[in-house]
Amino acid sequence: MKINGIFQEYEMGDLLNAFSASTPIDWQYIAEGALNLALTYKGKDSQLNGYVLRVRKLNPEASGSSDNPWAESLKFGDSVVVPLLGRRYVQPAVEASLPQGFMEYLATLIENDRPEKRRLHPLDTSLKTALLMLDNTQIPDGEGPSICFELKVKCGFIPSECPFITHDVKKRVDRFTMHQTLKYSSGKLDTLSRYSPVELFSYDKIRVANVLDYLVATPQNNFRMFVNGSMVYPDENGHGSPEAFKGVVEAHNIPGGADSLLDVLSDIFIKEPLLDRIRSFQMMDDCDIEGTWPVYEQIAARGETLSPLSGPVRPRNLPTCLPTTKDEQHELVNRFLLSCTGKDCSTMIAMKPHLDASGLEAPSLARLPVELDGPRTIVAHKGFLFSTAVVDLDPKPIEKMEYYFKEDRKIALFYAQLESQGKLPFQ
Repeated sequence: MKINGIFQEYEMGDLLNAFSASTPIDWQYIAEGALNLALTYKGKDSQLNGYVLRVRKLNPEASGSSDNPWAESLKFGDSVVVPLLGRRYVQPAVEASLPQGFMEYLATLIENDRPEKRRLHPLDTSLKTALLMLDNTQIPDGEGPSICFELKVKCGFIPSECPFITHDVKKRVDRFTMHQTLKYSSGKLDTLSRYSPVELFSYDKIRVANVLDYLVATPQNNFRMFVNGSMVYPDENGHGSPEAFKGVVEAHNIPGGADSLLDVLSDIFIKEPLLDRIRSFQMMDDCDIEGTWPVYEQIAARGETLSPLSGPVRPRNLPTCLPTTKDEQHELVNRFLLSCTGKDCSTMIAMKPHLDASGLEAPSLARLPVELDGPRTIVAHKGFLFSTAVVDLDPKPIEKMEYYFKEDRKIALFYAQLESQGKLPFQ
């Protein structure tokens, strides 16, 4: 069995042997989310160049009760996610055994590199394995630095037709906007983003360009820029500005400047079928949490363990009534949890200047069929090579159902109250 590498294909056994000979000193911190932390290889073994190590954090609120989360994640990715997004956007990964003491030493080495707000959750040193995968922040060919933009795209649709929603505001206002308002008003955010996922998913050049400008101005944790594998924007508090962004671009000698870079990025989003596929993924939630929660309560009252998804899940017409049979009820809850993964994933757009691509335009691939295998795809466009991937695709634990229900209600009620009082921040 082989895994598609950046420079060549290596036998899986050779790759794992190379990893087992590495030490925590060889791995450099890149970034982290609520549950996982990523490191890139900086050692001397060429077999590991272009790979990242994904380790798990100790965060009960974000994880489930699985004894082997990596095996569950890999199975979920191959059988459920790849048929939705395609191998073009979901890179293969391999589970790698961790030498004794590896995680403890790694935790000590990287502690000062982690944002202070993330240190609340330490690395999970009880796990004996980690995931080894391609470094989606870098491209091997081309001239100049590897640039990567990470976007947490969030929910790209408004469920205006869902018959089970009782909070009318949810049928008019996108979830990101409502949640931003709650977090800003409660002091959890010191800036309020104008980013709209619905606008990003519009496939309209002007609207997408405006969205990227908003993300540059208030990046928070929704927009990150990496250069040669290191995060350079925003700062550790999620703060940024157009001037700061331009300064970063100029400091790294990126051809064309900030405006040109964002222009290419907006082109990528409207030429690739990525966002349409992610939105279809998200819209597996066709009954909303308001319809799913009472069904989940019935399953829990019967003491049943949720039957796992075992294969591809497809879009369907909006249900007009809630299911009553066990299998249909399990399917509904699974579809909701699947959609939560789609709403919480991140896109990674890696770019690199390339002289031979200066006069080339990437084709429009809106109708590209989903393919289940194939290598990493690198495309030329306007003087850059680019590659696109989706990460943070772990299955969501059933234990989060109550959180999803209560949070949804809190967000909708708060926004509706401010709206009725004429106190919305941007009014």
